[in-house]
Amino acid sequence: MNVSLTSADITTIDTGLLVLPIAGTETSEALLNVEKATGIEISTLAAEEQFKGEPGQDFLLRGVSNMGASRVLLVGIGTEDSREYDTLRAAGTSAARQAKASHVTNFTIVAPSDRAAALAMIEGAVLGTYHFDRFISKSDGDYAGFETLQIATQDDLSADLAERQTIIEGVNLARTLVNDTPNHMTPIAMAQKAKDIASEFGLKAKVLDESALESGGFNLIMGVGKGSDNPPRLIHLTYTPSGEVKRKIAFVGKGVTFDTGGYNLKPGGALLAMHSDMGGAAAVLGAARAIGELKPEGVEVHFVCPSAENSISGNAMRPQDIIRGYGKQTVEIHNTDAEGRLILADALAYIQEYEVDTIIDLATLTGACVVALGESTAGLFSSNDALSQSILDAAAACGEDIWRMPLNKKLDVLLDTPTADMKNVGPRWGGAITAALFLNRWVKIDGWAHLDIAGPAYTEKETSTNPPGGTGFAVATLVEFTKGVSNSL
Repeated sequence: MNVSLTSADITTIDTGLLVLPIAGTETSEALLNVEKATGIEISTLAAEEQFKGEPGQDFLLRGVSNMGASRVLLVGIGTEDSREYDTLRAAGTSAARQAKASHVTNFTIVAPSDRAAALAMIEGAVLGTYHFDRFISKSDGDYAGFETLQIATQDDLSADLAERQTIIEGVNLARTLVNDTPNHMTPIAMAQKAKDIASEFGLKAKVLDESALESGGFNLIMGVGKGSDNPPRLIHLTYTPSGEVKRKIAFVGKGVTFDTGGYNLKPGGALLAMHSDMGGAAAVLGAARAIGELKPEGVEVHFVCPSAENSISGNAMRPQDIIRGYGKQTVEIHNTDAEGRLILADALAYIQEYEVDTIIDLATLTGACVVALGESTAGLFSSNDALSQSILDAAAACGEDIWRMPLNKKLDVLLDTPTADMKNVGPRWGGAITAALFLNRWVKIDGWAHLDIAGPAYTEKETSTNPPGGTGFAVATLVEFTKGVSNSL
């Protein structure tokens, strides 16, 4: 979809839907101009329907004449002192949904006068145009979708808008990777998609197939993947800046393309969303796309995605198998459904060979984290206060919810077992913490953080900013974090 800026008189813009943000009960100059052109007291009609310009409210007027638009939509954004990033973004998404419901191919948003509010609303509108329809049969005359979004503003938002669009493309890529079905989005298909991203955006690509994984000692990745006819892969993309490399960071994403639970089989209903168990890898690849296009200076970024399908066969790993990982430590398998931490362990040990100073891993890792924080918030685990704060600041800047959790070392002993260096699960209580502590055992540098994104990476129901399916959560945070590192050099 094309997004463009216009400074034209809003009453003359040829558009299927004109969207006016309304800040509480404040008088809107744009609305006054529309009322003057149409001769309709739109604010009075809206008030009769209890529209008060509050976040989450909208009012649609059809059949408008004497203007370039035949429909006018009022969306509430609240007063300036009550606005939040999420509500502004949701207002933009609401506008896109109304445009879609009206089957218009183009719509126009009058940007709020506040620059930050305008960008948040535009971001929500562009995100709101996303839909995953790869497998839906189409007939002649079906709604063709969006073609153009115009932003009516007197400000020059072009540079900011271009950057936001790049990040949104990364978010939408992650959404699509998660939404794709497990019979199509296999580890091999994910690796090919990563190669395509590398080719298009100037990244270096390295993919280890099952032979290379086996000969290289990536036994935990192989252990998870060997029960499937779709063999595992280790994906490694690298962004290198044009100038001097002053920092090296790595993003490591769990890429389980489908998770049956293995011999610790999941119950039937829990299997329906298990194609989303690669949400961490999807976020990392979405960030790779955006960072490859934005090209931050001074920072080398590694994007690592261990990918496997956790299935069942006579060759699948079993409870109480003992496997030696790439980091030379041994793991006794106590639960085959705790597979994500296994493939991450190999990837974490591997990427430290590249002398990175910072690692952030992302995974739809534990239901325990969802129980603790709900479906909208990711858990952050790290012993590094400065790194944790940088991640929290990056998340806040782009409207993603992340909450720092305790990495309580007292629980580390719960991973001990008399027959191996560790087991892959602790007891039920504190499950998100012991999962993070398991990963921490494979990390030898101080600059490490783990994000458990099990809650926000996927939604079964439509939310204020996401359709059902993958959300692309954490793409924006990773990009914002990288920009912060680059800007600090």
